[in-house]
Amino acid sequence: MLKLSNHKRGIVMSFVIFFMAITGFSNHVLADAATVNSVSSLDSIQIYCMEEYSNTSEPDADFAETIISLAASNDPAQRVAALSQLAVKGSVDSGIVQKILQAAIQDPDPQVRGQAVYAFAQQGCGDLFVVLEQALQDTALSVRLMALDSLGGDERSVALLKQVVEDEDEAQAIKDLAAMKLEVLSASNQTQNNGI
Repeated sequence: MLKLSNHKRGIVMSFVIFFMAITGFSNHVLADAATVNSVSSLDSIQIYCMEEYSNTSEPDADFAETIISLAASNDPAQRVAALSQLAVKGSVDSGIVQKILQAAIQDPDPQVRGQAVYAFAQQGCGDLFVVLEQALQDTALSVRLMALDSLGGDERSVALLKQVVEDEDEAQAIKDLAAMKLEVLSASNQTQNNGI
């Protein structure tokens, strides 16, 4: 494995995940046995984005209308654009956010599902860990990459990262990125523990 400083490793990991997920590169070049099955593990998840998790600014009706229109498009790129806007926590009512994310997380297009996972994590909706755990079981590599990138440094996330690294059936790219993330988290924890 390439030796990089912890800071550079974190930057490289984020860039690789972002590039692979956005370009769809992962679905074509890094396909693994799991991508043969087109069923999403996210189909059974119920999304909860209540007011307490949403942003505190007043809803913008025009912005919400635009997001709803994009999210309902037949074009996956427009659905991804809507989710990208939600990931920035625009002024959209939490009920609308919940409906859009619920539909998007079950979308047949893996790029839309991946962006939905990212938007869900950025919105800070309830049951985030459950969604990320299920997204790591998705058949599309790009969705698993977004879930991996969205995992934090808490105990549950670290345990899940370790599980991914040890999973014999997981794509090597995912295992390598999970291992890199664990290294970065470990180095960060050591730095904090040493008072540096």
